[in-house]
Amino acid sequence: MEILSFVLGIAFVVVIAVAIVAVYAFVKVRKVQVNFDEISRRIDHNQSHIYRDMNDIREGIYRDMNDRHDSLVGIIDSRMDRLENKLTAKSTYTKQLLKD
Repeated sequence: MEILSFVLGIAFVVVIAVAIVAVYAFVKVRKVQVNFDEISRRIDHNQSHIYRDMNDIREGIYRDMNDRHDSLVGIIDSRMDRLENKLTAKSTYTKQLLKD
């Protein structure tokens, strides 16, 4: 009977030790899971900020390109008008000289 009591006592101590380790492990796993969820949330938040910033930068670049395009078209158009006026003036002057 003494051996049975001793074995049951040792088994009881082992079961309590396993239960304590299990609770400790559960608490640690829960803490890691909470940290993981927080990190995941921060990554998603930062990713959305990055995509929004990249979209703003892309729109700014397109706006700048369109402004520069419009400016170049305006410059080329004014230069072509001046050239056309010069050619027209020379043509008129040449026609007058030929008539005289």
